[in-house]
Amino acid sequence: NELARQRTPHAMVTAAINVSAAPIHSAATPPAKLSHKSPSGLENSNAIEECSIAARYWARSMRQNDLAGCEVAAFENALRQGLLQRCCGHWSPNEPVRGSGHRSIINDFTTDPVLVAAAEAVRIGGIGSRLPRAVMWLNPASVRVKLEGHPYADNVYSGEASSSSSSSDDEDL
Repeated sequence: NELARQRTPHAMVTAAINVSAAPIHSAATPPAKLSHKSPSGLENSNAIEECSIAARYWARSMRQNDLAGCEVAAFENALRQGLLQRCCGHWSPNEPVRGSGHRSIINDFTTDPVLVAAAEAVRIGGIGSRLPRAVMWLNPASVRVKLEGHPYADNVYSGEASSSSSSSDDEDL
């Protein structure tokens, strides 16, 4: 019975949220070494701005008529933390599209687990129907959203790219 209770969706989401809130370290690696770089060695500190902007976009796009402002703010914060966790180990400013599929967020035929976990963490129900049907790409120096029924993706954020990525962008032009 204990094992069955631990495998319920609510228990798994709660466990995932509790794990994401805990500091990441092991006995072999002191926490200080992981605070500036992800486990794979890729810089993650620059993801804070993009993750914050992405979380703000989803929170502001959410149907909020029956929610208090503090609930929306709590959802935004929980989502930001979930996105930072998702980007950990998958963030390379020198190669902005590397890991793009892993970092993408979808609310279309299915609702992305990071959106569901953030909503459940703050007890907001029906998150899939509260959000626009869209796909978001979360990349270094770029956050883009393609809404259902729109032909092109919109820029939500465009920051300064690293010198090596901007030079490669110039080559594509």
